[in-house]
Parts: sequence; C-alpha cells; structure tokens
Amino acid sequence: MQLIRSIRQEISGMLRAEKLFVFFVMLVGFCIAGEYAITRPASTSIFLSVYSTKHLPLVWLATVPLNFLVVYLYNRFLPRIGPIRMLGFLAMTVAAIHASCALWLKAFPALIFFQFVWKDVYILLMFKQLWSLIHTTIKKERAKYLYGLIYGMGTVGSVICSLIPGFLVVDFGSYRLFLLTLPLYAVLFWAYRNAFNRSYLASKSFKDKLETEDPKPKESLLMFRKNPFLVSLLLLVVFMQVSVGLMEYQFNSYLELNIIDQDARTAYCGRITAIVNLLSGLFQCVGSFFLVHMLGLRGSHLFIPCVLFSNLLLFIWFPSFIMISLAFVFLKAVDFSLFGVVREMLYIPLKTDEKFRAKAIIDVFAYRTSKALASCFILVLQIAASVYLLPVISYVSLAIFVAWFILVTRLFKKYQDVSLMEIKQN
Repeated sequence: MQLIRSIRQEISGMLRAEKLFVFFVMLVGFCIAGEYAITRPASTSIFLSVYSTKHLPLVWLATVPLNFLVVYLYNRFLPRIGPIRMLGFLAMTVAAIHASCALWLKAFPALIFFQFVWKDVYILLMFKQLWSLIHTTIKKERAKYLYGLIYGMGTVGSVICSLIPGFLVVDFGSYRLFLLTLPLYAVLFWAYRNAFNRSYLASKSFKDKLETEDPKPKESLLMFRKNPFLVSLLLLVVFMQVSVGLMEYQFNSYLELNIIDQDARTAYCGRITAIVNLLSGLFQCVGSFFLVHMLGLRGSHLFIPCVLFSNLLLFIWFPSFIMISLAFVFLKAVDFSLFGVVREMLYIPLKTDEKFRAKAIIDVFAYRTSKALASCFILVLQIAASVYLLPVISYVSLAIFVAWFILVTRLFKKYQDVSLMEIKQN
C-alpha cells in the first residue's frame, strides 16, 4: 500500500505537460507492441510453411548485414533529420513492406524470408527511438515508478492485439493481418510527435544536444572505447538474446513437428504471444516495482539469470512440447518485462549522444546480431551432432546464464562510476 501511495504522489506532483508526455509515450508503446503482436505470429507461421525450422539460423545470419546497414543509416541521418522525421520514415517503410506482403505473398511466397528478417530489425528500432526519447525526459528518481507503467502499456497493446491472430485468423487469413500495420502506425506517429513536442528535446534543436558532430559509424563506435560501461551493457544484451535465440530454435522445432496446418500454427503462436504478454504485464506492473524496491537495481539484475537458469532446468528434466512452450513463454516474458525495465534503467546516467547513437548499436545491431552467434553454433551442431542438437543447446544456455551472473557482479562497479560522473557534471 505504501508503494502505491508513493506512485500516486509522484504522478500527482507532475506538471500537466509531463503527464501528457507519459500518456503519449504509453500510447506509442501500445501501438508498437500491438502491431508486432498481430504480424509476428503470421510471419512465423508463413515462414515455417514456406521454409522450415532448419532455415532459422540462415535468417539470423541474414540479419547481420541488414542490422549493420540500418544502424549505419540511422546514426548517419539522425542528426540531420531529427527523431520525428526518422520515426516517420521508418513507419512508412514498415507499412509499405507489410502492405506488399498482404498483397503479394500468395503469388511470391519467398518474400516472407525478407519480411521475417526485417521484422527482427524494425521492432527494435521503433522501441529504441521511443526509449531514447523517454531517457532524455524522465528524471532518474521517477524512472523506478514510471518505467514499469510504460512497459506495461506496451504489454496491454500486445495482449489486446494478439487476440486477433489468436482467435480470428482462421476467418481473417494470415496474409491479411499485415494490413493492420497501417492504422496502428498512423496513430503511433501522431502520438510520438505529441510526446516529442513535450519532451526535453523540444526546447532546442536535437543536433545541439549531441556531444559529437561526426555522425559516422567510427564516431559511434568510439563511444564504447571511451566508456567501458557501454561494453558491459552490450554484453548483457548479447547474453540475453543468444539464450532467446537458442530457446526460440528449440520451440520452433517442436512447433513444426506438432502443428502442421499453417493457420492453426498462426493461432497457436498468437495464443502463445497473448500468454507471454499477459505474464509480461504482470511482471511489469507488479513484479518490476517490487523487484527493484526489494532487491535494488543490482539485485534485480542478479535475480534474472538465476530464475532463467531454474526455468531451463525444468525443461531439461521434463522435455516435451508443453514444457518447451512453458519455458519459451517464461523466457520471453522476462525478456519483455523484468529484463527490459531494469536494463533501460542503466541508460539513465548516460549522455544524450550515448542514449541515441550508442543505444542504437546496442538495441538494434547487437540485439539481433547476437542471434547470428546462436545460429553459427546451431549450424555447426546440425552437422556435428544432429541427434543431440536440442539437448546440447539446453546445456549451452545454462552456461550462458552462469556467465551472465558473473558479468552483472562486475558491471555495477562501472555503473557507479558513470553515475558519479553524471552527478559531477550536473
């Protein structure tokens, strides 16, 4: 009850412009997550029908050059056109690709390969732009109250919108789901523009807030050399996403074998997505508040690899389609909620430049390129130990969680140094 009263006092003490900013960024999160909850199950189901689980590592490898290109263009043109135009251009690109899929996938089914690669890139870039805006406006002391609520609104969007592929896809059709991107992204752009106009960045030109004038990739990479804490953040994301990639491969292997019909598979993926988002909402709106307050930021980061280690052990002891589904749901829910909230809190002490440019490298390039590491490992095992592929993947994931725990114990010394530097500058 005391925690709830504290949250109410924080919100009541905010100015009207601050409350509107929070409202609009929550609406942006709702639209981003809701659109992805609709199109992702259709994308996964169609991809497995046209190709198979064996081609997943090739997809993850294909994301590497696309990630590099997208991050390069983002960092190159962001200072010139600003966040609003950048988000508008990206939203139009996503809408155009999805409209093309809805119209031409039946005639050109191979198009799903490109869309399947693209979906893993654009969703991260959309969320990255949202959270970069949030980090520059919301104060550090309010983050522990507001970040969970903002993440929670994204989960609400995912839960509501995932009902469409989960229960209406048989009548609606998997291909037509891509058309729903258009109205959702129109609302998204309107809400982002309103949030930006009430943010810290609206007070003067965005370019004036950047510490570096050179937008070339070399300048962005130099930030990691100057600030070792960014390297630790990158490794944190790599550990999480490699483990997600390995688990996703296991889940899709069982899914392909147990559900053959395309629309039925889309419906199952939609329901899995709904359960993931419901669990994420519970973790975000309740778990993240109590976790951070009871364990602190450092304790919360240590808790996550421990609980994921235990989650995977259950599947190793009881391997089945049901257990891999439950393990996959729990891992994705933690990734979307607890891990996301406490990870985003680590960006607060960073400079504006690092929150936009370095964060783009971490949240987009490193986030999806991490799956390329998992895919290389899977491709080798497909040749060397195909019979034992899935069990070996499980034990490798356990080792990753142990390495993750060790990384966190060292990361927070650097975090304290970064926080002290921010205090001195202010």
